[in-house]
Amino acid sequence: MKKILSALLCMFAVLGLAACNDDAGKAETKSVEFKFATQHPVEHMAHKAAERIKARVEKETQGRVTIKIYPANQLGDASQIYEEVIRGSIDIAHITVPDQYDSRLGIGFIPYIARDYDQIREVFAKGSFIDTEMAKMHDALGVKFFSYFGEGFIGVGAVEPVENMKQPGVEKGIMIRVPGLDVFKFGGEELGFRTTSIPYSDTYSALQTGVVKGWIGGPPNLNYLGFRDVIKHYYQYNVNFESTQYVMNKAKFEALSPEDRKIVETAFVEEAQQSFLMAESEDQMYRKKLEEAGIEVTVFTTQELEEMANYVREHAWQRLEKNLTPELVNGLRGSYK
Repeated sequence: MKKILSALLCMFAVLGLAACNDDAGKAETKSVEFKFATQHPVEHMAHKAAERIKARVEKETQGRVTIKIYPANQLGDASQIYEEVIRGSIDIAHITVPDQYDSRLGIGFIPYIARDYDQIREVFAKGSFIDTEMAKMHDALGVKFFSYFGEGFIGVGAVEPVENMKQPGVEKGIMIRVPGLDVFKFGGEELGFRTTSIPYSDTYSALQTGVVKGWIGGPPNLNYLGFRDVIKHYYQYNVNFESTQYVMNKAKFEALSPEDRKIVETAFVEEAQQSFLMAESEDQMYRKKLEEAGIEVTVFTTQELEEMANYVREHAWQRLEKNLTPELVNGLRGSYK
C-alpha cells in the first residue's frame, strides 16, 4: 500500500508540474497590443514605414506583440502624444518631439546639423553622439528612444531671386518667413536673410501679398505641394533638416522579453535608418516636380554647402547655446569627421 501510495503521489506531482509548466507557457505566449500614435497622414512615407514596422514586429514575435496605428494626430498633437507616452497611456509614437520637458530635445533642428545626406546619415546613425545623447534625455523622462526618422532637407522658396545666394553672412535682398523658433531664425539670419515669424497657415497669403518674399521651413515636397502656385524660385540651402523621432514608453518596452525587445527595437531602428534614403529620393523627386511647374531650382555643390555650414555653425550655434547648452553643442561640433 505504501508503494502504491508513493507511486500515486509521484504521479500527481508530475501532472501538477506539467500543468504549471503549461500555464507558464501560456503566460509567456500571451500577446500584448501597443498603441502607436503618429502625426503623419496615411499618404505620407512615414505611415507606410509604420505599416512595415507593424507587419514585421507581429510576424517576428509570432503574434506576441501586436500594434495598432493611430495616424494623423488622431490621439492629439505632438505635445499631447509625448506627454501620454511618458505616462504610458500611449505606448509608441512617431512625432516631432516637443522641447518643453527638456530644451535640448530640439537639437535635431539646429541649423546645418549636416550639410548633405552623406553627413546626415553619420550624424543620426545608431551610436552617434546625437543618438547617444538623445537616448539619455528621453531615458530621464521615462521614454525609450529608438532613432531619428529623416524627412528632408529644408530650403528657401521665394517669389523673387535671392541676391548673393552663395555667400553666407551677406545680405540676400529679401525678407523671408521663418517658424517662431530660434533654430530656424538664427540659421536664416546668419545666411544673410532678414526674417520675420509668421504662422505656417498664413505663409501662403504673406507670399501672395508681398508681406514676405520667401519662406523657410519646408523641404522640396512642402514647397511643391503647398506653394508651387506662388513661388518662382527654390534654393536647396539644407539649412535645417526635417526630422521626427520614434519613441516608446520605457516601462512598456522593458516589460517585454529580451527577445521581443530586440525585435521591436531593431524594426524601428532599421526603418528609421532607411528613411534617409527615402527622404533623399523624395527631395530629388519633388525638386524635379518644382522644375516641371516652372520654378527655378538651385542646388548647391558640396563645397558651397560646406562653406555655408561652417559659417552658420560658427555664428548661429553660439547664439543657441543658452537653450541647448554648451556641452551639447560642443559635443556635436566635435563629432564631425
